[in-house]
Order: sequence, then structure tokens, then C-alpha cells
Amino acid sequence: MIRKALEGKEVTPSIALRVLLYTYCKIFSISPNDAKHTPMKDILEMISIHTTVEEMKAKAMEKEQKKMGR
Repeated sequence: MIRKALEGKEVTPSIALRVLLYTYCKIFSISPNDAKHTPMKDILEMISIHTTVEEMKAKAMEKEQKKMGR
């Protein structure tokens, strides 16, 4: 079931919540016991911000690699 969730396939809400909680804890080095009291809205927003930052970093690295390759 976890694998299905990670592949973006449909899973039960409880599995999806566990994957989100794991992801949030892993990204921000937060204890699951502390994180489980965080509102879901905040968890989703922080994961979204993190994703955007990582995408921007990857694009910047790509741009630098292209510059160096010329």
C-alpha cells in the first residue's frame, strides 16, 4: 500500500496521511510525535514550499551546468 501511495496511485486516506506525515518529518527533521499535532493545512503548505525551493535549486544548478559546458 505504501508503494502505491509513493507511485501516486490511489490509496486509503489513512495511508496517504501516514506518507504525508513521514515526508514532513523527514524533510524538516521533526519527531512524528511532535508533527502529529501540526494542522494538515500547515504540513501541506510547508511541503509545497519545500518542493518549490528544491525545484528552483535544481533549475539554478542546471543553468550553471549549461554555462560551464559552453
